[in-house]
Amino acid sequence: AIKTSQNGPPPGGSKELNTNLLDFRTAAAVSEFTLADRGLDVSKTASTKTGVKTVFAGESWINVDHRIRAAAVPIGMAIKDVAFNAEALSVEGVEAMPKKLVRRLMPRRPDWSFDVSGGRLHFRESQGFKQWLQDIQEMISDRGGYPPAFEQNLQVWRQLWRVLERCHVAALVVDARHPLLHLPPALVYHVACTLKKPLIVVMNKLDTVTPKEALAWADCVRYGIPGIAGVVGYSKESLRSDDYGSLKIGREALINECHRVYEEHLKTNGGEGAPARDAVVGEGDKLQPRLEDGRIMIGLVGHPNVGKSSLVNCIMGGNFVSVKATPGHTKTLQTLMLDDRTCLCDSPGVVFPRLEVPREVQIVGMLIPLAQVREPFSALRWVMQHTRTPLYEQLGLKKPTIQQVLELHENGIEALKLDEINLEEDKDVPWSPMLMCVQYANQRGLVTRGGPDALRAGMEILEKVLDGKVPYAVAPPPSWKRCEGSAPCAEVKPAFDDSDEESDYQAEDADYESEKEDAKAAELIAKGDLMGFFGEERQAPGSHSIASRKRQTRIEKKFEEDRTAVAMEAEKEEAEDRQALALATGNEDPASAGLSTEVEQGSVQPPVEISPPQRGPSEPKPRPAPAPAGPSAGPYWEAEFKAAPSFQGRRLGWVFKLDHRGLGYYCDKKEEADH
Repeated sequence: AIKTSQNGPPPGGSKELNTNLLDFRTAAAVSEFTLADRGLDVSKTASTKTGVKTVFAGESWINVDHRIRAAAVPIGMAIKDVAFNAEALSVEGVEAMPKKLVRRLMPRRPDWSFDVSGGRLHFRESQGFKQWLQDIQEMISDRGGYPPAFEQNLQVWRQLWRVLERCHVAALVVDARHPLLHLPPALVYHVACTLKKPLIVVMNKLDTVTPKEALAWADCVRYGIPGIAGVVGYSKESLRSDDYGSLKIGREALINECHRVYEEHLKTNGGEGAPARDAVVGEGDKLQPRLEDGRIMIGLVGHPNVGKSSLVNCIMGGNFVSVKATPGHTKTLQTLMLDDRTCLCDSPGVVFPRLEVPREVQIVGMLIPLAQVREPFSALRWVMQHTRTPLYEQLGLKKPTIQQVLELHENGIEALKLDEINLEEDKDVPWSPMLMCVQYANQRGLVTRGGPDALRAGMEILEKVLDGKVPYAVAPPPSWKRCEGSAPCAEVKPAFDDSDEESDYQAEDADYESEKEDAKAAELIAKGDLMGFFGEERQAPGSHSIASRKRQTRIEKKFEEDRTAVAMEAEKEEAEDRQALALATGNEDPASAGLSTEVEQGSVQPPVEISPPQRGPSEPKPRPAPAPAGPSAGPYWEAEFKAAPSFQGRRLGWVFKLDHRGLGYYCDKKEEADH
């Protein structure tokens, strides 16, 4: 891989290229983005909803091609790929991770107060987030290899910041099949050490593991990772609490555990509530979450697709929040009142940068949407290594023979690395991800260009894994020792000073110009436009769907045609009236009957006004002369227009009608009606 940087053209006219040769492991970690993708290139008064979507780094075809070639390596053999990073998740590794490194893996919200304007705060957050992204990219490049996926949109991180600031107890929801994957050390450290709030772990989808495994994982998480105040189990399926021993499970256990750890936290802190960050800007007072009528707020945080929204619906006893299997479906935080004691706050899933977690593990953990998966073979290799029953048996695949493998090689399909195995026919052929996908394609009839479609087969198998049709689970560690920091979270001491501006990714805002913003905000407030003040876009009629926009376009086109027809009719009637006036005065020139340009300028005396002759009974009544055209009036805009409230479908608006012409136009809003 070659990295080039282009300088300005020299005097000779040719362009000079500085070329640096990079090894593939370093080059594989490079990613490209635009500011708009990351939510940084937005207006000063950034809204809280616009642009809230999950953004991951895209993979190059070079990385994808290398992993596809490695799919033919048999299971259990080492992959000879310099960019491959093995999984290194362990309880001991989380405890031994340097605290300063842990702190750098999560962006911290800059200092703020209610005296800071929205534009200035957005400027600080954008500058600090840019610095954090550069730092993370340097860490990934220094490590090398295929980069892990993590959230790179500032708008999504804002939702997590606000949930953690508002809640009294943070509930980290993890998947019971792989708890360590969904337990970011940076989030645990931020809640326990920086915000100094109680944190509990909710092991969701408890029905997918055995009670013995659930108890072992709960014990490891509670006493092996510092900063965890409690562990609770949960599942949508009905489970027997007696089978899980000391692990409390269910809805009531979750609510009671949150109240218990909060009461212990109040006792530890002398009766004071869990404070949020220090607001050094302004008076520097502590910003504390408010207790409304004795309620405590439980903030549900964690990775996408761990079941946070489903957990909220189960606790509330109905479909209160939207649920979808696609990661990143929840866009913004949602607050719901449970009872007189508890309030829930659901948050969108945020993927943290984890250097010890490879990308294929994130795919199986449903952190990356299936639509963004470029190749399924690396993820299927991980599943084949962690299923209780062999994956080919669950799919009902027949074991291929060595002769079939050789025939595939003759047809140009490398389903198995022949130099890695013994070619004796009496020996069982080892499975590889590519060989399993080829065999699945042959048995299901998935063919492309005369051969088995291994890519399509692999995506179908991976989809079954993500849907839960293929069970898998990571076994708990056989042995572990308690760390010194397994006491309550208030006793966990940070390894460095949290007030360090460099570690906080603080940004200088001396160059920020707020005069224009303040003037614009004052103007919007004076007009009563709160939507514009908060940065929200006002939705006009017909802006919700393609069909409604087309319908609105047809309505506007029809109105313009009617408007043109009325104007032409008015001009025709005016010409007829002038012709009749000219004949009545005996002047054959119709133009002289009206006011000419010379008369208006005063160079010629206007003619004497003569009343038109009396019309007979059969003569038509003359039309009233149209009003002069102006910036807001046309020949169709006369005193005969009348406004009346009327219903149009489900909307209430005003209909304007012209008495003798029957013209009508519907307006949704009073401002448009007045105009």
